[in-house]
Amino acid sequence: MLTPTTSARDRRNNLLTTQEARHIAHTQTEQLRNEIILAKVLESARLFHVNQKEEAYKKASEVLSLTEPSGAPLHRLSRILMNGIQRRCYSQTEFLGNLYNDETNPIAMIKAYDVLAKHTPFIRFAYNAVNLAILAKACNTNRLHIIDIGIGLGNQWSALFALLQGTSFYPKKIHITGIDIPGTESTLNDVRDKLVNEAKDVGIEFSFTPIVAKAEQMAFKEIDRSSGEFLVINAALALHHTPSGDAIKNDQFSRAALLLQLRQLEPQLLTMVEPDSNHNLTSFEDRCYEAFQHYMHIFNAFEYLFPRHLKERAILENDFFGREIINIVTADGPDRVERHERKEVWAKQMQEAGFAHIDNIFERTGRTLRNIVPTSPPFQIFQSNQALCLGYNNSPLLAASCWRSAA
Repeated sequence: MLTPTTSARDRRNNLLTTQEARHIAHTQTEQLRNEIILAKVLESARLFHVNQKEEAYKKASEVLSLTEPSGAPLHRLSRILMNGIQRRCYSQTEFLGNLYNDETNPIAMIKAYDVLAKHTPFIRFAYNAVNLAILAKACNTNRLHIIDIGIGLGNQWSALFALLQGTSFYPKKIHITGIDIPGTESTLNDVRDKLVNEAKDVGIEFSFTPIVAKAEQMAFKEIDRSSGEFLVINAALALHHTPSGDAIKNDQFSRAALLLQLRQLEPQLLTMVEPDSNHNLTSFEDRCYEAFQHYMHIFNAFEYLFPRHLKERAILENDFFGREIINIVTADGPDRVERHERKEVWAKQMQEAGFAHIDNIFERTGRTLRNIVPTSPPFQIFQSNQALCLGYNNSPLLAASCWRSAA
């Protein structure tokens, strides 16, 4: 006969076994549900691609009925893409994934970008990895000239000046040629004023030349140069916007032609940071799946870093990264401006243009970088043959690399 103690232990063990079984069943159900959602997402994208828009719209509606707006990352990303496809089903020209559209409050966008810059490692890694490389190569030069393709708000150079605070090992004269797309004239003037003041605080003789143009349409040889300057060309999260594949209307304005132009300037250093994903020349099915996997890593990172109902997280997901994946999946030809490549592909393109990879530079700066951008699992900073990478759960998201003119 069982004692009361033994009977209580058995009941507890049975309860635990029941709870474990329920947990396993729930997990398996969720996994199956997620597989169904992903299959429907990819099918909706395929239907849209082959111009079966009514069926694509219906399939997107099925996904929306299975997902929660503030749910798990898979739900959130799926809803963004399906809403984008539904809007594109009845519009050929609207909502192609233009990041800064009129529907988004610019102040809210700035606040969301501030969250991205300060509370995630993405921007800090991108800027500081190459800034430290620039200082490692140019710290003893008298005059540093940086041609920055896609300067944006100039925050990378604010980060550079912050690195120089309290040190004496830096170029005494820095000139930046800041390039950005048409429509940014006022912003470039604001960037100039900001950087002039920041450089003054550090004690650097600083000058700035704004250029409003698409990089692939520029004549880089016409940029003013000074004798004896150390020339750096910087492209942080910019080159993937240049025409490649079916986006090329004129070979003269292609990505390959741009890289050849940059090589002809004979820079002592070219620094670049790019998303490490393949969204350019693959088949539609591969492009769609690859894009979904890449952005799932980013959305999973947000799940790790931010509460689900944070307003800035929703803006980052919908109005930054969400628009990118909509552009990748629903646009073709010149309309598809998000054309990311794997680091191996970039390496091949750079070598074909006449650049040589600079080895070991990140080994010299790695300890300082990890102090500025401390990472712990699920984030990692690691070196590959082609680049220094920022990863999430060992999947590379960003790749920084340094190049010089080949002999």
